[in-house]
Amino acid sequence: MKNKLALVMIGVLMATSLTACKGSSNKAAEADSASAASASSEDNSASTLAIFKDVDKLETISLNDISPEDYVELGEYKGITVELAPATVTDEQVEEYIKNLSMSSPLMTEITDRAVESGDVVNIDFEGKYADSGEAFDGGTAQGYDLEIGSGNFIPGFEDGVIGMALEESKDINLKFPDDYAAANLAGKDVIFTVKVNKISQKSTDITDEWAKSLAITDVSDLEGLRKSVRDNLQQTADSDYETELREQLINNLVDNSKFKEIPEKLFNRYLIEQRDMVNTYMNSYYMYTGQKTTDADLVAILMQNEGVTGEPEDFIKDLVNKNANKFVALAAVAKKEGIEITDDAVEKYLKDMYGDGSNTAFSTYESFREKVDPEVCREGLMAEEVMKILMDSANVIEPVEK
Repeated sequence: MKNKLALVMIGVLMATSLTACKGSSNKAAEADSASAASASSEDNSASTLAIFKDVDKLETISLNDISPEDYVELGEYKGITVELAPATVTDEQVEEYIKNLSMSSPLMTEITDRAVESGDVVNIDFEGKYADSGEAFDGGTAQGYDLEIGSGNFIPGFEDGVIGMALEESKDINLKFPDDYAAANLAGKDVIFTVKVNKISQKSTDITDEWAKSLAITDVSDLEGLRKSVRDNLQQTADSDYETELREQLINNLVDNSKFKEIPEKLFNRYLIEQRDMVNTYMNSYYMYTGQKTTDADLVAILMQNEGVTGEPEDFIKDLVNKNANKFVALAAVAKKEGIEITDDAVEKYLKDMYGDGSNTAFSTYESFREKVDPEVCREGLMAEEVMKILMDSANVIEPVEK
């Protein structure tokens, strides 16, 4: 369970940016996230961590209610030198991607003139029954199932029994489930699988124009087109990773070069609630991914494990909240120094653009959507994005020195 949980959390963390409200290209995703976060917060209100209990009753203020310069002394934040390798894609990376693609999505040739052989991919219907009663058992029946012969996906003997079958042939395969089979109702049981072969296909991992065209990728009709498409996609990923790393280094520099004072308790409460909501979002994502429920204590334990942190979960949460609050206080101080102001009209416009016509959200009206969104979260996000533009535009990015 913990491995799956860690994977889900990594995915969510990768999708989470410094800004709470991002660019307009992510409108649909943001609206869905707002809906999911709201539902998650309601569904998981019974927190198991003491620090999250009754947090909605706490008094809060926003960054807009303080003078950020009272709580941070900024260091130098313009013209910062950052070592970062350029976002390049090599021919070797393109060819490796194409090789992997040929293995995961091979060209399939339909076979009509011979029986099933090892290595073929067969489309079958099958029904599994207990040998003694003839009763079908749960999970033993499927229609139109694609099976690679030799993959070992079925119990021993099943795939061997399909070898030699002809197209459209049906037959019974007598088997016995292993004694240590996970399902107790099937372990050691004699069963009969009635199998029909609907289609026989042979896969080829040859990298050809025909295979490239069979992938049905837009504007790809041959290998040359596929290489271009792959390179473009890899470059987009490389560019995104480059920008993410640049942002991370610049914000870390901003925080490391600044001196902070303790923030007001009501502002801490605000970021504590946001942290609780983020944990609930993780919980919701885990449930959607696995169909299993988990607790906020489990999630925090995994976060601590991933970061190599020991100690009390409440102390870990407090540290996260303070670090996040300090980031936004520093950003707000830069924004004030640079004359950046996010007006109510700008926030409202952003929210209306995010909602659009509502077709990509869980809300039937803009008003119901608006009620679920904290405008100050978006104000802070828009402010942070404007500050990051200043930091990025003034950064002195150099390539790392080879050792």
